[in-house]
Amino acid sequence: MRSKFGGGSRRTERGFALLMVLWGLIVLGLMAASFLRETRVGTTLAHNIAENAKAEALAEAGVQRAVLGLLDSDGRTAWRADGRLYRFALGDGTMTIRIQDEGGKIDLNHAPADMLTALFQSTGSNPEAARALADAVLDYVDRDNDRRPAGAEDSDYATSGRTGGAKDAPFDRKEELMNVLGMNRRVYEAIAPYVTVHSGESEVNPLTAPEPVLRMLPTLTDRQRDQIMFARAAGTSRPPRVDVVTIISEAATRGGGRFVREAVLRRGSEAGDPFHIIDWRQTWQPAPASPMPEPGG
Repeated sequence: MRSKFGGGSRRTERGFALLMVLWGLIVLGLMAASFLRETRVGTTLAHNIAENAKAEALAEAGVQRAVLGLLDSDGRTAWRADGRLYRFALGDGTMTIRIQDEGGKIDLNHAPADMLTALFQSTGSNPEAARALADAVLDYVDRDNDRRPAGAEDSDYATSGRTGGAKDAPFDRKEELMNVLGMNRRVYEAIAPYVTVHSGESEVNPLTAPEPVLRMLPTLTDRQRDQIMFARAAGTSRPPRVDVVTIISEAATRGGGRFVREAVLRRGSEAGDPFHIIDWRQTWQPAPASPMPEPGG
């Protein structure tokens, strides 16, 4: 009897040991799978970091290339700051560069009411809403508390639950438009490419203005606008001098890296320091769809 019971106990012990071994193998398998997964994730992460770093370096090289293009004294090969696209390869990546003269945009600190109204109407706002938004922008930056007919001063902001009130000072950045009473994200994103705080002019330069801005200028006929756009496309005239430009340089590597650098530069007064950096940021703007070749190959 004792041996019978002893044999059963040994079989139970062997079964329990086998079960523990199986559980141990399962745990080891799970640990191995987790380790392999973490290794793959780490490898992918390291790859992405390396590719994005290469893309960032390429994008910043693109900004420097754009500056050289602007400084080119040959009217045939000089780069133009009218928003056209330049695309070329460098290293194991490609760069897409766009240069826009800030003088070709609408300056929020100096534009007259009718220009601002036309700007807001171009986004689909009706004339009354566009005029109200234009008046609100002008009230936001002027130093008095006199409310324009459809504008907004501190009391209107308070009534709407906005504690900030009007700034009563010029915009420092165009993003401040979102603080203006009546402004919304849809309208802001529609006009952001066409407004600036850097030109210091009440008018825009028609030789470098984006086509949507040209369409807003009441001083130009449709024929004159078409002639300006045709002359730009032909590239027969020497590019006009520009003082402040925005350069958007997008770089993509073969390994999947992508980086977009946006730089706002002001022309300097000395040959050794041709441009000063006003703004330098990473952005995620997509490149325009229709590129133009780099001048001079």
